[in-house]
Amino acid sequence: MNDVHIAPALPRGHRVRELVYAYRSLRGSDGRVVDVPSVALNTPRNAASVLAPLIADQPVEVFGVACLSTRYRLLAWHLLSRGTRVSTPVSMPDVFLPACLTPGTTGLMVVHNHPSGDPTPSPDDARLTMRLCAAADVLDIALLDHLIVGDDGRYFSFHEGGQLTKRSYGE
Repeated sequence: MNDVHIAPALPRGHRVRELVYAYRSLRGSDGRVVDVPSVALNTPRNAASVLAPLIADQPVEVFGVACLSTRYRLLAWHLLSRGTRVSTPVSMPDVFLPACLTPGTTGLMVVHNHPSGDPTPSPDDARLTMRLCAAADVLDIALLDHLIVGDDGRYFSFHEGGQLTKRSYGE
């Protein structure tokens, strides 16, 4: 007699994913590498002069995160969302993930544009800033500023407006 032995079916495992994070040069709409001035973003005016050109000309609201070193040098720029003419969605994990994964990041700035050209913050902008401050405190990441950029070099800084009191430039 031949005994047939059938092995019990092994439970099928699930696949584990690996997070792979890579950097590449930022390219403009014409395909050329975007260069930014190598200045310390240690004041709202300096930050706005460097970061505003990256998003100011967009026809819809866009939201980005600038990862900065201890000397306020721009380490990485992450464009997080594109919205409509009046708003763009912002997710807390999406804001802080780039800061956590960019080596050398000790602080961040969030920046968005107002396609109308008027950088005056809306009540939603103020509420978002308070949520970002609370999340930054929990994660122990310095949120240096929330900039809103408009046209003709105009900007609004929540830091200058006194609404970011926990941490700021130079602290």
